[in-house]
Amino acid sequence: FWMFVLTRYVWRDSQAKRHWTIRIEPGEILLDLPAGRSLMAPGPRVRRVIELSDVACIETRLEACRSFGLANMQRSYGLRLTSDELIVLGEDRALATSMADETLGRMVDTIIAKTGLALRDLGMIEGKGGFLGVLFTSVPRWDTPGASAAHQAMLWRRASLTGGMIGIIILSGLMLSVLI
Repeated sequence: FWMFVLTRYVWRDSQAKRHWTIRIEPGEILLDLPAGRSLMAPGPRVRRVIELSDVACIETRLEACRSFGLANMQRSYGLRLTSDELIVLGEDRALATSMADETLGRMVDTIIAKTGLALRDLGMIEGKGGFLGVLFTSVPRWDTPGASAAHQAMLWRRASLTGGMIGIIILSGLMLSVLI
């Protein structure tokens, strides 16, 4: 059962990355965003053409989720429309670890450079890590106030510790496989 859950989790993530498309045309943005592009806050598929004049900015926030004393840190990005609607673009994951993926951040930088849109940083929030960050996870609404500086520092330390633990777990597994 656990292998099925992990396989489904990885499959959804790979499909979201493979089918994620944004095209920038003169005066408009064409979105083709798959469902499941955010692991913590899955949303529906988005296929739209949006006039640049209808986009207020791109918003970003750090999302920390704790589970069993460890923490996962990710940076989410969303397109905030002038109508106040938010279209979640996705997230960079495993920040503060050797497995960090910051692909979406580079794509957002390209969007900003080509469109001149502003980037608004909303700070850091803490979500629910659920069971090992895979099951029963959730993040607060985008209008949730950010965490205090002291709480943010503690969450960054936990995320770094989590990254270090991954290496220890992999090395331990390799040693056990050789010994057994």
